[in-house]
Amino acid sequence: MEYFRESNNKIQAGFALNAGKLLKQYLDISSKKYFESKYDATLTICVLQSLLTNCAELLSAMKKNQQKTWDEHIPDIPHRWGIKRYFIVNYTFKPNLTYSEFLTHLRNSLSHPTSTDKPPHYKATGYTTVPDSSGIISKFRFIDSPWVERGQLMSWASSKTESKVKDRLEKFPERTIIGLEVKMSPNGNYEVYQKNQIYYPVFEAEITLSELVDLAIELANFLAQPIREDWDGKTIKRLIG
Repeated sequence: MEYFRESNNKIQAGFALNAGKLLKQYLDISSKKYFESKYDATLTICVLQSLLTNCAELLSAMKKNQQKTWDEHIPDIPHRWGIKRYFIVNYTFKPNLTYSEFLTHLRNSLSHPTSTDKPPHYKATGYTTVPDSSGIISKFRFIDSPWVERGQLMSWASSKTESKVKDRLEKFPERTIIGLEVKMSPNGNYEVYQKNQIYYPVFEAEITLSELVDLAIELANFLAQPIREDWDGKTIKRLIG
């Protein structure tokens, strides 16, 4: 798909508008009728992933118009696009997280899932459900862990060659902020350490289904703005819901 070639990104904006309306329409119908099976969780994930991947160029263009907003650190309150600070349960990249970084991590977790089948079973990129005591999906857990593949540190993060790990660490901008160094591990490999513990960057968020629905609809509404003939590039109007 080449949405970004269209004037003012209107095809991408139209996609976002229709995706958001589809989700809202399904939720409205399913709340009024009894269905033996409901698919709100699946549909929400599909819509959110589509918005974050299919509309990546539009999202990037809109960020440039509102760069200051996207670079804000996520506070406890107020929140934008349904994003709340308490979603984040583990974040070891750096002390604070911006709205732009949050959505990037979320996109990675949805689009590049891997398994953790190999020891030592470090957290790997992907997402899963968190059921409540009744077995119903109550939360989703999203993880972005770029140094891990199938539960193991990638070869450049755990190597017999010290310079290999050091050279790669030099390209990690957060290294000086959070105090990282390369040391020999008990397994005989050189690895990255922080305060005498093996370090690897990880983003981990837990979001309830209702909060995820809000996030998807708010993001769709934001991305749909270029569909308006009178849009000034800044003012956000309610187009969905």
